[in-house]
Parts: sequence; structure tokens; C-alpha cells
Amino acid sequence: MRPSLVVVQPRVSPVQTSSVPVSSSGVVTVTQLPSTVNLSLYEGDDFSMTLTLTDPVSGAPISLVGATAKAQIRPAPGDPTITASFTSQISSNVITLSLLGSATQNLSGQYAWDCQITNASGAVQTLVAGSVSFTVDVTR
Repeated sequence: MRPSLVVVQPRVSPVQTSSVPVSSSGVVTVTQLPSTVNLSLYEGDDFSMTLTLTDPVSGAPISLVGATAKAQIRPAPGDPTITASFTSQISSNVITLSLLGSATQNLSGQYAWDCQITNASGAVQTLVAGSVSFTVDVTR
């Protein structure tokens, strides 16, 4: 079961995702793909956002005890070059991802990013993925 996910970013409305689409023929599609979250950031600025995981049926918080989170930016999906890495903190069912401005000081254009968690038993799940675009800053 895919957890419900609320992404909170500064100056952006929360995004809530979770659904099991049912076609008119009654066929259920189960999706294990990550939620799409595209980021538009300003080069050289600090950035932080939270991911809050809840059970899609009960709304109860999903425990992340013993889990670790990792999020990276790369030129494109599958590219071996890590352009920047987020720092992550986990508290209860909330993951906070932060990116220092110094890590993005010389970035401009379009990149790809995602965030994965590894639970205490070693299972990996990609929660969110998308594009990240950087606008060149003026003040240095």
C-alpha cells in the first residue's frame, strides 16, 4: 500500500497524493511509482521542505522509526553524476529535506531529483521524483 504523502514547501500549497484508479471496466491499477514533485529553485538560495507520510486509508501517521532518507539531484535520471545532495532529518512520520545554497551556487537549467527511504528492514521505496529547475541569481 502506497502511503499518502503531503509535501510542504515554502510559499506553495500542500500536495496530497494517493489513489487507486478504477477504470470503467472495473480494472484496478496499482501504482508503485513515486509521486511527482517538480521543484523550481533560485540558484544559491537555501531550500527546505517536508514530506509527511500517512496511511491512505486510516490517515494515521506511518512510523519511520529506523528509516533513513536520501535525496539527490542529477543532470538526468540514470546519470551517474550527483550534482547536489539534500540533507535529511526524520522525526516520527515527517522527513525534512534541506539543500544549502552553497550546493546550488553554480547551477542553472534543468535537472532531475528524487527522494528514497530505506526502512529498518532494508526495503527501499522512492517517495517522490521529478524535475528541478534553477533560475540564475542576480545578487552574489
